[in-house]
Amino acid sequence: MGYKILVADEDPYVHMFIQNAIAAECLDYEVVPAYDGNSACSIAYNQNIDLIVMTWEMEGLDGIEALHILRSDTKTADIPVIIITSTGKLEVAFEAGANDFLRKPINNVELLIRIKSMLSMFKLIQGITKQSAELERKSEELIHKNKILNEERRKSDDLLLNILPYEIAEQLKNKGSVDAKHYRRASVLFTDFQGFTKISEALSPQEIIKELGVFFEKFDEIIGNHFIEKIKTIGDAYMCVGGLPLRNKSNPIDTVLAGLEMQYFTEELNKQKRKEGLVEWNLRVGIHTGRVVAGVVGKKKFAYDIWGDTVNTASRMESAGEVGKVNVSGATYKYIKDYFECEYRGKIEAKNKGEIDMYFVHGLKPEYASEDSNIIPNKQFLTILSEY
Repeated sequence: MGYKILVADEDPYVHMFIQNAIAAECLDYEVVPAYDGNSACSIAYNQNIDLIVMTWEMEGLDGIEALHILRSDTKTADIPVIIITSTGKLEVAFEAGANDFLRKPINNVELLIRIKSMLSMFKLIQGITKQSAELERKSEELIHKNKILNEERRKSDDLLLNILPYEIAEQLKNKGSVDAKHYRRASVLFTDFQGFTKISEALSPQEIIKELGVFFEKFDEIIGNHFIEKIKTIGDAYMCVGGLPLRNKSNPIDTVLAGLEMQYFTEELNKQKRKEGLVEWNLRVGIHTGRVVAGVVGKKKFAYDIWGDTVNTASRMESAGEVGKVNVSGATYKYIKDYFECEYRGKIEAKNKGEIDMYFVHGLKPEYASEDSNIIPNKQFLTILSEY
């Protein structure tokens, strides 16, 4: 590999001496002459110089002053420099940025050894710098790819959380499958709009979707505030359950509070619709508490679902209910009766279930309700609820 060596000295004899020493060894080096410090700096800046051999004692800009200029410019700062001097101090040269040091008179053997050594070191540093730059490039590329991968993973996780509860999603990611679980006490809530078929005939498909979106988005918000898990929507029906995937004993109370809030929201919306002469949406809510099995079905399209007689009975609570009411079974009533104003409806016939004790829940008892509303718990009730 050919190297370009800049020799800076006022004495033409020094140039000839160095040129002859290199030629005698048949080394593939090109010697570029400079006869003062300014010329040396200019050549180093404008040409691809691999090594500078520069005499300290020069008129005008001397070797040390030139070295300061070279080291202050990013384009020439890394070029190795051997300083030649008759009287200069070694420590001054090194402090100025010299890489090596030679005394006059110059010994050609020592000169060649130092030139070869410096060029070898320069070559090594160049290789390390190149490798470092390549590693940095690959590192930045890897960081960029990881950033994209993490963003895609986040999107995937968010999508999964839109389909599955957090605990179930984590189990699916970690194990690749989800074990079905049995729950002894879970409260299933169903809602349905009475006369939905008639409403559908009066509205366009876009209007139906928009209206259902208003209700279901609010229902999602409500159940989220009560630790209830949304299961699915089927047409105009909305299904959710309290007490899973994380087990708790407060789920009958949680679902009843959610049902009351759903009816309140629907009634407030219908008041506005009445003023504007728009079609009203009449909501029924039914709740039943009992045993269920929960798990994930499907491989390509995951779905978290629940099964059991409790689900069927909850559906019957909704269909046997009335518009604007929260209808609960006797099983749910026994868990909430101490805290809510309930109206016993008697034994009501439910399709394929026979007669079932049913109750309308009108709101919290006065001692547990806030001053503003009988569906909003006061501090005393919240304290009781926190102990469940």
